[in-house]
Amino acid sequence: MSRVYIGRLSYRAREKDVERFFKGYGKILEVDLKNGYGFVEFDDPRDADDAVYDLNGKELCGERVIVEHTKGPRRDGGYGGGGGGGGGGGGGGGGGGRSKSAPVLC
Repeated sequence: MSRVYIGRLSYRAREKDVERFFKGYGKILEVDLKNGYGFVEFDDPRDADDAVYDLNGKELCGERVIVEHTKGPRRDGGYGGGGGGGGGGGGGGGGGGRSKSAPVLC
């Protein structure tokens, strides 16, 4: 399992919007939305890798979102935390036939 952080999330975004945004990247176990950010948990870490690589900086509900791997332990004992900043990026394998995400309108 692997969690992905979504930052700069529109307050209009709902769980179904986030699920549509990540559709095609693998089995989603959980979507957890907060005020302006959220988390998506994938069954397979490779799916999370592909989603981060392809979706970071894309539009969701009219906002360019940050999509990155979570950092550090979660308060409930799992892993979570997200993170500011970003930068870099770099290499990584391609998404192997994943569908390119069109902007999701809310």
